Amino acid sequence: MAKRRRTTKDVPLTRLDFWAIAANEVYMACRRAGMDEGTALAFAMDRSSYPDWIVDNGNPMFKPWDEDEDDD
Repeated sequence: MAKRRRTTKDVPLTRLDFWAIAANEVYMACRRAGMDEGTALAFAMDRSSYPDWIVDNGNPMFKPWDEDEDDD
C-alpha cells in the first residue's frame, strides 16, 4: 500500500509578510551594493524609499479568484 503524501494548505500572505519580504530584499540589495549595515538598515526601514514596483500601493491581499464570487 502506497503512503499518502501529506499536503498543507497555503496560507495567504498578510500585509506584514509583504512588508517583511520587501524590507529584507531592500536590505540585502543595499548590502550587495556595498553599503554598510547602518545605511542599508536605514533604507530598508524607510518605506518611502522603496520603488513602487517592490511594494504595490494597491491591495496586497487581492486574489484574482475572489472577483468571480460576486456573480450573484
